[in-house]
Amino acid sequence: MARIKPLALAAIGDWHNVAQALHRAARGKRQTPEVVSALARPEATIARVCIALRAGRLPVGTFSAFVIRDPKRRVIHAADFLDRVAHHALVRFMEPVFERVLLPSVYACRPGKGAQAAVLAAQRDARRFGWVMHLDIAHYFPAIDHEILRGQLRRRFRSDGLRLVDAVIDAHQGNQGLGLPIGALTSQHFANHYLNDADRWCLAQPGIGAHVRYMDDYLLFAAEKTPLLALRSAFAAYLSERLALTIKPPLIQRCERGFLFCGVRIHPHWLRPSQRRRLRYRAALHVWEQRWRAGEIDALHLQRAYDAVRAILLPADDPPWRRRCLTRSEVIDV
Repeated sequence: MARIKPLALAAIGDWHNVAQALHRAARGKRQTPEVVSALARPEATIARVCIALRAGRLPVGTFSAFVIRDPKRRVIHAADFLDRVAHHALVRFMEPVFERVLLPSVYACRPGKGAQAAVLAAQRDARRFGWVMHLDIAHYFPAIDHEILRGQLRRRFRSDGLRLVDAVIDAHQGNQGLGLPIGALTSQHFANHYLNDADRWCLAQPGIGAHVRYMDDYLLFAAEKTPLLALRSAFAAYLSERLALTIKPPLIQRCERGFLFCGVRIHPHWLRPSQRRRLRYRAALHVWEQRWRAGEIDALHLQRAYDAVRAILLPADDPPWRRRCLTRSEVIDV
């Protein structure tokens, strides 16, 4: 049986822990007004967060919602900056436990992993196995059941820190005890752990040879098609009964045909960026070239921007296509 880790409010709300959380939450956002305000009086900010955490609550406990459409419409819930500091303070104690129990083939929200590592792992598995099933979960974050999530977390943690965990879960006013806010650090970690038992169940099924998951995006590999066909309906039933989730129609195909995953078309012997990534790449090039023409940046800055924009395509690349993009563009003499 897994060891249950103490989660104490006194440790989460410790001054030094919150001070570190403040700097982690501010990273890359130090010019935004709310961060500037919080860092103008850091001691007062830390003290306010400490008091809230030691009481088992969030400093603010509300979200502001906005919509993005990349690649599809999503409602993002942004926490107040003080709440984001609290999230970092809490996750520091929960993340090591999640890291210990998650399978190595899970790539979201983990140190040293990420989407690029997930793509490379999927390509390695595509070389080893003949068939792949790609599936993802319908409306994943809005569908996460609060009571199931609480039960999972109580099997990992104990002590008064669970009051704070409950406050974090309850802060999102979802539909009848459902949903986590997309955009919150705690949501990313809770959602990643929510499927941990499902990961292990999949790999225990006959004929399933490998698995790669990036949040709710699954790849399951097998030497033959039959085990994947059997798993398709069984996994849908498992997710419905155990986790109250619904999957989108899965796609089963030969690995040699190539398949899309994390914005990359994966083949056993090559990687190509998806159409959406290609469009983002061309749009980003256009933005930087327009800034150069307007005199906002110099030639050296433009060259550095070209190098940075190329990262949109990684770990895939398509040099002939990139050359065609430049050929079709107006020649820029720098």
